Amino acid sequence: GMIPFDIGKDNVDFCMASAQKGLQAMTGLSFIVGDESLIRASRDYPKRSYYCNLYLQYDYFEKTGEMHFTPPVQTVYAARQALDEYFAVGEEAKFARHKRVFEAIHKGLQELGLQYAIKREWQSGLVVSVLYPDDPLWDFDKVHDYCYERGFTIYPGKISTTNTFRLCALGEIDVEDIERFFEVMREAKMSLNNK
Repeated sequence: GMIPFDIGKDNVDFCMASAQKGLQAMTGLSFIVGDESLIRASRDYPKRSYYCNLYLQYDYFEKTGEMHFTPPVQTVYAARQALDEYFAVGEEAKFARHKRVFEAIHKGLQELGLQYAIKREWQSGLVVSVLYPDDPLWDFDKVHDYCYERGFTIYPGKISTTNTFRLCALGEIDVEDIERFFEVMREAKMSLNNK
């Protein structure tokens, strides 16, 4: 999630991530940072999956320097490039940008009178789940399409019991992009009222 933490101080045995999120690489590659002794100890655990077995992947890589199965070459190269870019920017600067964007999202939501689904203090600082407005004219698909045609994407919500959409602070965006998005979002809402 690109949220800085100390794997040692925070006593984290394993941290798993996918390359397409905060690193901004392609989908299809996940990675794990963890305690090698725990990976080796898992050798004798019951095998629930052959393909997704961490020890088998680790052992094969240690012996051959290659992935256990056919590697997703393009995603590996994309992840390598994304890591280079991540370290060129630096963790603190990258997270500071995400935090600025997150704050701009909340400012825009407040100005439009939209509410978020999860308490602010519980939010990750990267994605905001927004409640559908209490408006009989609201139509997510129409708003989505209006924004998309103007270069912005809002994502359908993932909360099964509540109608929401999501706004994300990740990617090569900054406050100016979010301010422009909310101009478009305001236009989209007005277009619903004019039909």
